[in-house]
Amino acid sequence: MYLPAPTVALAAASSVVRIVESGPGAKKKVSLGLNKAVVVDLPADAHDILVADPTLADAVTRTSRRIYLFGKSVGQTNIFVFGPNGEEIVSLDIEVERDIANLQSNLRRFIPDADINVEIISDNIVLTGTVRTPLDSSRAVDLAKAFLQGGEATTRNITAQGNNGDADIFAEDRQVSQIVNLLTIDGDDQVNLKVTVAEVSRQVLKQLGFNGRVGDGESGIAFRNPANLGDAVGVGVNAMINKTIGGTTISSYINAMEQAGVMRTLAEPSLTAISGQEAKFYVGGEFRLAGTQQVQEDSVTREVNDVEYGIRLNFKPVVLGPGRISLKIETNVSEPTYEGSVVTGNGKTSIPGNTFLGIRKREASTSVELPSGGSIVIAGLVQDNIRQAMSGLPGAAKIPILGTLFRSKDFVRNESELVIIATPYLVRPVARSAIARPDDNFNPVNDLDSFFLGRVNRIYGRPEAAAPAGRYHGNVGFIYK
Repeated sequence: MYLPAPTVALAAASSVVRIVESGPGAKKKVSLGLNKAVVVDLPADAHDILVADPTLADAVTRTSRRIYLFGKSVGQTNIFVFGPNGEEIVSLDIEVERDIANLQSNLRRFIPDADINVEIISDNIVLTGTVRTPLDSSRAVDLAKAFLQGGEATTRNITAQGNNGDADIFAEDRQVSQIVNLLTIDGDDQVNLKVTVAEVSRQVLKQLGFNGRVGDGESGIAFRNPANLGDAVGVGVNAMINKTIGGTTISSYINAMEQAGVMRTLAEPSLTAISGQEAKFYVGGEFRLAGTQQVQEDSVTREVNDVEYGIRLNFKPVVLGPGRISLKIETNVSEPTYEGSVVTGNGKTSIPGNTFLGIRKREASTSVELPSGGSIVIAGLVQDNIRQAMSGLPGAAKIPILGTLFRSKDFVRNESELVIIATPYLVRPVARSAIARPDDNFNPVNDLDSFFLGRVNRIYGRPEAAAPAGRYHGNVGFIYK
């Protein structure tokens, strides 16, 4: 017996379904929208209609050849239509799903630059297609979520009615619908991040100390005031005063120093990464920092610790839109410094002393959101430290005026200002010829210019290089004197 192939009738495309083929084994698949109706025209008179699950769909007849189908709840069921003698006319496979035409139009209206296709599988939304940015992808998911929640609120069933008008409402399992996001971001946006670490530091150090000795040639008393704020004053003396009164010799050793220094630090690391991918940048090395030192007779044993220093930049960009970039930034600038250093030594000239340096660090870690080309200060520090200390010989240091010869005074002031600025840029690849290199137009000199003129490079660069555009006065190019 010949069985016709099953056909599919889409309710969204047409509100009337006409069935041409009938007989035993004839089937039709009808997709019915939730809370919507479809008209089915039969090729023969129907006398008996059987709905498998009336809670999902309902069939109403006005004439013997027209059936009105209503989608009542999401799910699948089937309807059998029989003729006057009990013969089967057609079997309808009903699939009640949400009508996603409204969601499709909203996606086109709110995200016009995207190409999004919406499918529904077992009351779950599946989004496919392409979007321009991750923000458009998240917006599409939000719109689909609003569509699901609105539909669920209209399909709850009242299972028990009270006397006072109250009711128990139970959510169905269908109300835990999910959204499957299979959208593809069209093109990978690349972000170039430029971080500027600028710091200016000023240090003033003043030390004045008196050490002395009183003796008669055979016996005496000597005293020495220690350095209060580090070991900036050396073991030796800057000046010495001797005075003999009778057989007693009075000696005073003066240690005096005044120091002022200014330091400027500027680091501008730049790094490019694809949106959503993490990038790392590091330029530096390892510094051997002195550790424990042991002195035994005429030998010395030292330990050395390796400490990293340099410029480090880690960041992860996410392009939210044409004018919005989310950044997770970690930056670190460190260098060896004599600030806070300690000098060790001993009385034996055969064993040299050692200087313990420190590592100066500037770190910042944060998450910000910026437009392309916009800058923000992600970290800043204004610091002003003043330290003073005084030491002296007990009793004698308290004598007015004369007590100055028996005490030592140190003064240290550190002023620093630190700023860390971040600037992201949306970038695109360019031609190789449009990129300038640091060594462009650099060319070493010949032996004659090197020996007789003291030059290390040609002033005007390579002979074959074209002259730069514009009018310039003076030397052009890399110049080292």
